Amino acid sequence: MPEDTRQPLGKKLKIAVLVRNFVITGGAERYAYQVSRRLAQDHEVHIFCQTWDEQLCDGFTIHQIPRPLRKPTFVNQLLYSWFCNRAVDASFDLIYSHERVRRYDVLSIHCPCYRGFLTRSRGWRKPLLWLGELTSPRGLAYLWLEKSQYAARADRLLIADSRMAADDVLENYPNLPREQIGVAYPGVDLAEIDQALTTTNREALRRQHGLNPDDYALLFVGTEFKRKGLDALLKGLSLARTKSAKLLVAGGGGGDFATYRQLAERLGLADRVTFLGRIGEIYPYYILADAFTLPTLADPCPIAPLEAMTCGTATIMSATPWCGTAEHVKNDEAIILNDPRNAEEIARAIDRLADPAIRSGYAARGRALGRTLGWEHTTAITLATFAKVLKKTGSTRL
Repeated sequence: MPEDTRQPLGKKLKIAVLVRNFVITGGAERYAYQVSRRLAQDHEVHIFCQTWDEQLCDGFTIHQIPRPLRKPTFVNQLLYSWFCNRAVDASFDLIYSHERVRRYDVLSIHCPCYRGFLTRSRGWRKPLLWLGELTSPRGLAYLWLEKSQYAARADRLLIADSRMAADDVLENYPNLPREQIGVAYPGVDLAEIDQALTTTNREALRRQHGLNPDDYALLFVGTEFKRKGLDALLKGLSLARTKSAKLLVAGGGGGDFATYRQLAERLGLADRVTFLGRIGEIYPYYILADAFTLPTLADPCPIAPLEAMTCGTATIMSATPWCGTAEHVKNDEAIILNDPRNAEEIARAIDRLADPAIRSGYAARGRALGRTLGWEHTTAITLATFAKVLKKTGSTRL
């Protein structure tokens, strides 16, 4: 049963949620929306954002944060932090941020440390990287903002979306007390998935995308193709013995569609790979697919593998430390890639799931795991963290 998240603090709070884009097309954004939606059941939730989807706004008060510059990104990030600091007044009980900002009470961590990019480099590259970043306005801005975020302060707490993300922060900022950072994994919307399972015409959707009954349909979901491992996946698909395998690629691609179409052509996959672009309703595509695969190279806890498993789709994903979602997999609920850069390992995983009986077993185990990971649990941990902060600050609202 999902955990009861209603009124755990005893009183109604006025909460400021900081997220630049209040949408559901990215993992961090989906996390912010799903938790905020549940917080709004019993609390007054205000969203401070630069852009938003009107369809998501019921139950919230939206505050538009100016975006005088879209590029460079680091300048926009600094301006967002500054404008939020001015916009959130003293009437709020708590500031809950999903962004790099200097002022917050509770911060959700959805990405690796910028400093870690520099400290993990090796050999002659390391001093060159540090020199470049320390002479770059972009590097200095991100390092300064991140150091401000992770300064040890008793009056604020952090929530990482995986143990992998928490450990990354503690490794890069060892002065931060371990008890100041907790973990609240992303969840899945069980009601929405159940509705999609009931209403999706799987065979009709497959026909719509040119899939024959005997085709073995693979699905990849990701906005940043390179970071999400699409290069290795395409190479793995070209090496797989199962030639009935076809790949659907969902996501924006960061402007790299032409590059990846050319790669697919060079690998002889032009007629086996379909680029779907951004998808608004992703659940029907999990249901359409025979297998989902995400050989990501850097993801604290992507939501897509959890959603795919809960929809009953056999799943392939990177191991930790590449992918924090793998922390959930303890009883062979998904195929775990030890090295997601290895195209041959990906090819073996694709071939393994080509067997319907093996695929069915992974689908059943993955579905059972996903059913235990509703957003209600994530929200319960978030509310417990709020209570700790308010107790530390001596709020009279408790």
